[in-house]
Amino acid sequence: MLRSFHIRIPRPRRLLSGDRPRRFLHCCAAVAVVALTSVTASSTTPSAQARQRTVLLLDKGWQFYPLPDFHLWPAEPQLTEDQIKQLHLPPAGTGWRPVQLPDDFVVKGTISENPNASLLAGGAECTLGGRQCEVRTGAASDGKPGALNRPGRSAYGGHGYLPLYPAWYQKKISLPASSQGQSIWVEFGGVYRDAVVFVNGKFVEQHPSGYTTFRVNITPAVRFGEENTLSVFADPRWFEGWWYEGGGIYRHVRLIVTDPLQVAPWGTFVSADVAGEIRHDASGGDRAAADLKIETTIRNDAPGGSNFTLISEVLDGAGKVIASASDAEQVGGRHEENFTQSLRLRDAILWSLDHPNLYCLRTTIRQGNKTVDQTLTSFGVRNLRFDSEHGFFLNDRHVEIYGVASHQDFPGVGIAPPDDLWAWRIQKLKAMGANAYRAAHNPLGDEFYDAADRMGMLVMDETRHLGDTYAPKAMEDTPYSDLSDLKAMVLQHRNHPSVIMWSLANEEGQQRTAYGAKMFTAMKDAVRQFDPTRPTTSAMNEGFSKEGFTSVEDLLGMNYHNAEFPKVHEDFPKLMIFGSEDINAKTSRGTRAASRETGLCSAFGDDAPGGQPWNSWVPVAENPYVAGEFIWTGFDYRGEPNPFSWPAVTSQVGAMDLCGFPKPVYHYWDMVWHQKPSVYVFPDWNYPKSDVGKEVRVRIVSNTEEVELLLNGKSLGLKQVPRENFLDWKVAYAPGTLTAVGRSGGREAARYSVETTGAPAALRLTAEIQHPAADGEEITPVRVEVVDAKGRVVPDADNLVRFTVSGAGTLAGVGNGDPASHENNVADQRSAFRGLCMVLVRASEHPGAITVQAQAAGLPPARLVIRTVAAGLQNR
Repeated sequence: MLRSFHIRIPRPRRLLSGDRPRRFLHCCAAVAVVALTSVTASSTTPSAQARQRTVLLLDKGWQFYPLPDFHLWPAEPQLTEDQIKQLHLPPAGTGWRPVQLPDDFVVKGTISENPNASLLAGGAECTLGGRQCEVRTGAASDGKPGALNRPGRSAYGGHGYLPLYPAWYQKKISLPASSQGQSIWVEFGGVYRDAVVFVNGKFVEQHPSGYTTFRVNITPAVRFGEENTLSVFADPRWFEGWWYEGGGIYRHVRLIVTDPLQVAPWGTFVSADVAGEIRHDASGGDRAAADLKIETTIRNDAPGGSNFTLISEVLDGAGKVIASASDAEQVGGRHEENFTQSLRLRDAILWSLDHPNLYCLRTTIRQGNKTVDQTLTSFGVRNLRFDSEHGFFLNDRHVEIYGVASHQDFPGVGIAPPDDLWAWRIQKLKAMGANAYRAAHNPLGDEFYDAADRMGMLVMDETRHLGDTYAPKAMEDTPYSDLSDLKAMVLQHRNHPSVIMWSLANEEGQQRTAYGAKMFTAMKDAVRQFDPTRPTTSAMNEGFSKEGFTSVEDLLGMNYHNAEFPKVHEDFPKLMIFGSEDINAKTSRGTRAASRETGLCSAFGDDAPGGQPWNSWVPVAENPYVAGEFIWTGFDYRGEPNPFSWPAVTSQVGAMDLCGFPKPVYHYWDMVWHQKPSVYVFPDWNYPKSDVGKEVRVRIVSNTEEVELLLNGKSLGLKQVPRENFLDWKVAYAPGTLTAVGRSGGREAARYSVETTGAPAALRLTAEIQHPAADGEEITPVRVEVVDAKGRVVPDADNLVRFTVSGAGTLAGVGNGDPASHENNVADQRSAFRGLCMVLVRASEHPGAITVQAQAAGLPPARLVIRTVAAGLQNR
């Protein structure tokens, strides 16, 4: 049995300008927060009290300049020093346009079969890291230099058939003269990719990774008391993955002003050992005593040493201090040092899936009676146990992992969702029965982990790369001495109670080799340096041998090898096993038959027969030593279209499509994960008149003992439900109502019907987020349904719907879940796909009413009013 990993968690949560206090944040109002859309001298002038930490959100007031004809290609996945010197800011004026962050500029492009034709002229196809690239050897006909590795034509299909090119972002900021002597940082949540940062035209730092948060110390380049220009060059043309990765500054940007004596970036860590018996309470949450170990890294940017008092206070949800520690310490000049304190919570409410209770650590540095820095860290107290015979336990309760893996891709906005779209996504997954999320295949932004903490969702956190590489896959000679991106992920996410394991690789070629084991060991040691409380794992699709990863990892994640669970468990009896990636069912919503011409897979999943959900679930359910599984995927995502490529432009493997509209496979997971009597019938019952009397295929998903099928009230027979929980039926089509009745013990337990609908008669609009905050950022997805005269969704409707948005909001994007749609993602219209589409609406900064109007030819216009509320006042 693997030893228990006891712990709870945190991670510094910096309040943002205009940020809405979460349930656990109202206890943390002491942090200095300045709300603004641009940083001005007046707004950042320190008060008499505060030359302490100030955090400013820099999402607004940016300018954007695309470079579609930029032909300087890096020889490696990052620019060299000489190439950085060749970067020149475009002149002010023409070509620049305003943009608000987070921003994915790639998703706004025009889809085409060959989106980067001008950049791909000439050259030969090759393979780099298992993916297509292009290698120029010698001079090219277009005059660009040779010997440049770069992605080739087929790889762009894997990234959604959208044009890729570099771009500039620029913002003006002012800092008062009184800030001189303080440390000035800019924190980028995520830039895809190869970000090059300049301040006042001076190169400051380059950050190649497109997935990790990074901070830039801009103090030496800032002109105090004057206007400063912050410029960022982003180049998404080199790929780190093989799916749609977007491009631009796609997460929040913050300006952080601190005293030279400060809590270091991500410098607090709260680990908790649950002490004694856990008192389980289904209504109020589990309770137990807990011993806290608080580690704080203090940074001193001043040349001389400093004496100070370090105060750590734990606040409950009501903002009451329930435990504190205070110690006199000192730190040398230009030095960082780690300090440890201990506290006990006598009656802690534990973090759990149903009661995700959070605490707040307030860290204060004082010199005399002056506070020089203060930070907040959200954390939770809970106990984890991983058992090789019985699976996963949370707070000593067995929890089956009902997980999904998903990429960071959303309708309309691509990889740049506002915070609340992450909560919207998690809510949809929890409604399906999911309780765990695999961050595939890269760390996500703070907003996701905050939402997972708040909403009670387990997380398998995953680094993008094995070793020190920015290629999609590591080679046998890939070095592993730096590991800075891995360390950044652990530092940033180690305080989140939702994170239960660290995944260090996905389907790597070195997973089976001794060299791979050395790489993994180095990475595991790096993780342990910053977080000894969680186990390490990987997602392996082969090579379950005693030489590779399995010889050194703490948990064994298996991709698509569920039938081998018994053998692998026998070979590695001390490792807890789980399905790290399962099914890969390729389906499109409402499609009866696959077609290479349309690019659509069938709703029956025939295009990946081995990837049917029961093929993965049954081995998990029948083997108690398997902790659970993560299905591939929760949602469709752009790029990686297979088994069909163009005209398909997105994957088709989600339980839901890109807009979050459920597919039939969704209902299978809803059934087995909720473990309630259920029956579901598909496809829809709108066949053409020419099919009347012809046999059509019907599938029933049910966990009852038997199912009776009725057409227009007439029984078509009774069948026993096999252990796979599905039945196929051949039915002579007739319009009307097809009903499946599930029975157990001779009694009806569930029923479901599909009906032949009438023609489209109206549009119905539904806001999927109620009372959005008027913060200028929050986006509300609006579900658009084409319905008949009886209000039933017309499943074959494809009406083009046009939108206008007025009042306290603007139109942010559109979608419809069609894997082969080539319509623009940012537009004022969208065709319905199988009767559904979506418009995304962004709230303004002023509370009020947003009016959404939708029109389609031949149908009456529809209108929806969304009322926004002042930031911080909406119901959570």
